[in-house]
Amino acid sequence: MCLLMSFPMYHLHAQEDQRAWLFTGTVYDEHFVPVPYTNVVAHGTGKGDMTDTMGIFSLYVRATDQLSFYNISFHDTTMYVYASQPGIHVKLKRKVYMLPGTMIFNWGSTYQDFIAEVQRQGVQEKIGEKLGLPQQDPGVIPFDMDEEKLKSAGFLINSPVSFIYYNLSKKEKGARRAFRLKQDQEMINQFNRVLGPTNLQQVTGLKDQALEDFMIFLNQKLTCDYHCSELQLTKELLSIWEKYKELQETPQ
Repeated sequence: MCLLMSFPMYHLHAQEDQRAWLFTGTVYDEHFVPVPYTNVVAHGTGKGDMTDTMGIFSLYVRATDQLSFYNISFHDTTMYVYASQPGIHVKLKRKVYMLPGTMIFNWGSTYQDFIAEVQRQGVQEKIGEKLGLPQQDPGVIPFDMDEEKLKSAGFLINSPVSFIYYNLSKKEKGARRAFRLKQDQEMINQFNRVLGPTNLQQVTGLKDQALEDFMIFLNQKLTCDYHCSELQLTKELLSIWEKYKELQETPQ
């Protein structure tokens, strides 16, 4: 759930539309942690904003206006705001994404069977590779999301107007923050999946205290962090597991 706390609205200056008000609010999750990167749109004025890292947004609305909230993790929500109201609260319902179907393969009943099957299958070739199509590096960052290139002197000289837009636009800066967060979260999820207790138990066959002891040993020896690829993580995991087994078999 998401909780929206709003603050009083204030009249604009005389040169502004007298029917418009400056409306500011803060979006929280169910634990009252600010929710950033939520798009907020006022239907009456056509104005929009994105919540910052503190979950705060600010935009112009008209009397008896509608605000719509869009966040990839929550259902789209639309609500009315009134100039006479000192504040409002709105709850956003979290989305539940259905996972695609999965296939379970029989890789044998032992750890050696698992290793043999991985070595036999190797890296699966994608259909684009089979057809000989040009391949794009999955790690390539789009130009409009590359902070270093957008702030470079070359970009300023070649495209001064675009340079000013991309570096001063709150919308573009918010989009880049969201892109970086998404990239990091995907890598963190992969890291936790490979080195989580469920996967470690399947790979090693260890349980309970024995599994906990190996996880402590693994954390001490692991050099990869969440920036490593899944292949690099798996390779280092298997290497550390082999060393751990040798130590366990060596007489004390």
